[in-house]
Formats: sequence, C-alpha cells, structure tokens
Amino acid sequence: MHRRSERGEPGGAVAATAGAREPETRQRLIDAAVACILEQGFYRASTNAIAERAALTWGVIQYYFGTRENLMLAVLEHAAGRLQDTLSAATVDAGTLAARLEQLFDILAAYYGQPSFVAFNEVQLNLAHDPRTSERTHENLLRINVPVRNELDRLMGQVLAGSGADDPEIRSLIFHVLRGLSISEVILGTQPWDDANTPKFNYLSDHPKLLAEALSLLIQARTGG
Repeated sequence: MHRRSERGEPGGAVAATAGAREPETRQRLIDAAVACILEQGFYRASTNAIAERAALTWGVIQYYFGTRENLMLAVLEHAAGRLQDTLSAATVDAGTLAARLEQLFDILAAYYGQPSFVAFNEVQLNLAHDPRTSERTHENLLRINVPVRNELDRLMGQVLAGSGADDPEIRSLIFHVLRGLSISEVILGTQPWDDANTPKFNYLSDHPKLLAEALSLLIQARTGG
C-alpha cells in the first residue's frame, strides 16, 4: 500500500498518524519551535512556520500538542528538562574554592550561555503573561523547578564545602552572578560587531576566572578566613 509523506498530506489525518509513529517527531517539533523563535521571535513563530521548519504539517502539530500554546508549554518543559540533565550530570570537585566556583560557572554556562536559552526565556515570559496560559505556566514552573532546585542545592553544597559560608544568601549570590555572566555571552552574540573598528572579544576566556576569584575573596572575608 502506498503511503504518502507527512509533508505531502497538509493538515490531514494521515499526516498526524504518520507523525505519531515516529518517536522523534515530538522532539523535532520542539526543536523547530525553538529555531523559529530565535529567528523570528515568539509571536512570529507560527504553527505554519514551525511545521515548515520541521518538514511536517499542521496536522502533526495538532496530533501531538493540539494548539500552539500547548506546543510552547512543551518547549518550556523541555528547557527545564535540559537544565536538570545538565545539572544532574555535573560534579564540582576542584581543590580550591575559586576553582570550584569556576567549575560551577562552566556548568551553568552549558545551559544559560546557549542561544536556545534566549528562546526558552522568551517563551516563559510570554506564556506567563498570556491569560490563556498563565495559570498552566505557573503550575508547570512550580512542578519542574523542584528537581532543578534540588540539583542546584547539591552542586552548591559541593562548591561551598569547608568554606564556612554555606548559607542561602551566599548561594543565591553565587547562582545569580554566575548565571548573569553566562547570559551576557548570549547577549553579546546578538550585537552587530564592526570588525574594522570594534574588536570582538570573548570575555568568557578570562572573566569567569576573575569573577570566581572575586567571589572567593568575598566569601572568605564574610567568614573571616
């Protein structure tokens, strides 16, 4: 029996059924949504654009997610899963406090320092302010933040082991400062650089070490060490 391709069955039930038989199709649509958001922005990343990017059809999107809003919620859940996987696979075990802080920066940069984080952040902000999705977004964030927070707590414990300054205020400062440096790299990557007059530099090669040393000194001063 001849079976037409998903792309050749626009919006039809056959397309959705074909997509349902492919275990990678759901992830393919999520990846396409992220790519479209990065290229076009959240609101211009339509279901048609996403389907075209994934070389699928609206029928396949409808089968897996039902609506664009549900697809975007899936993107948000995927982002949280990526962050949890990144953190759970990591260990901080360097000998000095400064070196452990630098290790933690590298771990956070593997997620927050990637262009995909820009798309994830845009999805979260828009869904949280959309009356159609705000409640579900809030519920999902509460649920998926628990395992992420547990992994962060584990890593922070490794970073601050033996420092005498393992308190919530210090943990919060470390996370927000190191994450902020990671996000700055993404922001720099969006800037139009004039190579003739403005030399582009990759501060990630130097700044994490300097920041880790500064945080280490701050923690030592706090504990009188």
